[in-house]
Amino acid sequence: MNTLRWRPRLSLAAVPSVVLAVMILTGASSCSSMGQKSSNSSATSVEFVVTGDAPNGVDITYGSDGSNYQGQLPLNTTMQIDTHAMYYTVTAQLQGGGDVTCSVTIGDQTRTGHAVGGYNICSAQLNGDFNGGWR
Repeated sequence: MNTLRWRPRLSLAAVPSVVLAVMILTGASSCSSMGQKSSNSSATSVEFVVTGDAPNGVDITYGSDGSNYQGQLPLNTTMQIDTHAMYYTVTAQLQGGGDVTCSVTIGDQTRTGHAVGGYNICSAQLNGDFNGGWR
């Protein structure tokens, strides 16, 4: 005699939602830094540096998502961190040749870039994280 048994079925389309719900309820995260305060979250200033050689000139801009400033080679300047800024960036576009390196530093985090020749662009950017630090 065949008896029918009810078996609950979960659609594959619902699996990501179920996994996300379990992660939220258990406090799990795929990002290992969640819940940890970044060591650079107490930094109060950001440093922008551009060095190198640009015989035909270089166009340098730096700032945050809410500001844009112009600089000249060599650039070594700092500014106070705006608590509402989402990122800080520096770019240096060569004007027909040269070799430049650029960097952005906040606390213990530094991002660098490099450009050589032509009209190439050096860029570096640090992004704010959800814990008040910078990556």
